[in-house]
Amino acid sequence: MSGIIISIVIVYLLICILIGIWATGKTKTTSDFLIAGKNLGMFVMAVAAFSSIQSGFGMLGGTGLTFSGGMGFVAGVGIAAPLGFALTWFLVGKRMWKVGELGEVYTLGDVVEKRYNSKAVRGWLGVAITLGVIGYLGTQVQAMGIIMHTVFGVSPKVGAIIGLAILGFYCVGGGIIAGVYTDLFQGVIMVGVSVIIFFMALHIGGGVQTITETLHNADPLLASPFGTYSILSIACWVFLFSLGAAGQPHFITKFLMIKNQKELKWGAFTAGFAYTLSTLLVIGIGLTARSLYVKGNFPELASPDEALTVFITEFTSPVIGGLVIAGLLAAIMSTGSSFVTLGASGLTRDIPRAFGIKIKNELFWNRMAVLGLLVISTLFSFYMDTLVALLGVFGWGTFASAVFPAVVLGLVWEKATKYGAISSIIIGLVLNFALELSGKYGLVILPPGVIVGAVAFAFSIITFIAVSLITQKSTVELDEKMLDAMEG
Repeated sequence: MSGIIISIVIVYLLICILIGIWATGKTKTTSDFLIAGKNLGMFVMAVAAFSSIQSGFGMLGGTGLTFSGGMGFVAGVGIAAPLGFALTWFLVGKRMWKVGELGEVYTLGDVVEKRYNSKAVRGWLGVAITLGVIGYLGTQVQAMGIIMHTVFGVSPKVGAIIGLAILGFYCVGGGIIAGVYTDLFQGVIMVGVSVIIFFMALHIGGGVQTITETLHNADPLLASPFGTYSILSIACWVFLFSLGAAGQPHFITKFLMIKNQKELKWGAFTAGFAYTLSTLLVIGIGLTARSLYVKGNFPELASPDEALTVFITEFTSPVIGGLVIAGLLAAIMSTGSSFVTLGASGLTRDIPRAFGIKIKNELFWNRMAVLGLLVISTLFSFYMDTLVALLGVFGWGTFASAVFPAVVLGLVWEKATKYGAISSIIIGLVLNFALELSGKYGLVILPPGVIVGAVAFAFSIITFIAVSLITQKSTVELDEKMLDAMEG
């Protein structure tokens, strides 16, 4: 690996560490650690939201899926995700902010306890979020290992441990303040690098027409809008990544961090536009690398996930390569930092309070929980040898099916009940794990092309509505402040 690339990556990592040290000095209370002291402006919040959604799964895994199957991933996820930002802002942006004004509301557990007057809903949601964090953080661990292996030549496992040690350093000390400001730095890198590498990749591939003709001659489906993926898969991705975006806890908890309601304006556009620009990297490298591969000018890959790193090391200058790798690490670490603080809040606040236990010195135990989650997620990722992108879909689906009905629909529908919320969380969790594990061990239940997370998401919504209608007598009487918050 070029010394220039290694130097750029080291500088990037040092800046993250410096932000972490600065944020640690700013973090004095649990409110600082979990919701950045409720003091974020629109731009910081929107870029942090985009950064946490655009992960190693999206950039590394997305490029791999584009390399292997053409435009299908972009047609599904790349279009649905920006749409998801708009839907999320519309459905819960103002509602979440208003609920956050009703007292010490730091987590989604706090939100649902106020909404349903139920500690049980808080507890189940805390369990679901903690499990989802472990699964989704595992994808970041895998992606981190691949990048570190490429840059420093260490094994993927050692690389993952090095990267997570740095992530842990700034998250343990600075909590979500370190998370959002490293997200801001990392988001700017991702967008800038994606735009540059997109045009460079097209130039290397001989232009859009040459790339398209090459792919079409090899397999007409590769040059089609949906690639080699079935319409069913595309539909599942669109459903899961547009509506399901509002169920991503690392995204919607950021509405609790906004300092005033006016800061919500233009946030959806800023986050969605930034995400769209960052997908240019996936399109440019994924299609160009496959075109070069068809011509015999691209190395054999052990896994499609290697397409991105091989392309930048073999076909770009060291400076560009270093910046792209820094952008990839930014995508991975920005998502990871959001997850560990989110998971920590579930372990130290939501689950204990569901049993009536209030943790003393919550700030200290949040920091310990971050360390524990990093260790558990690392072990989980080493066991799960699935492709990065597929493991990412598993984590996203778990969050969407467990969080969207209970939190999002609960905030827009007065007739929602605690039994509906609990049932939907359990159904979402059980279906995601059961279907994912059955697929992994060869027991095929779903038709080809159907995405597990989308099925679990659909069933959890249906369960939430059905059980809420059946248990209408248990509907809690909402006070005026909560009703005002739910009106948006």
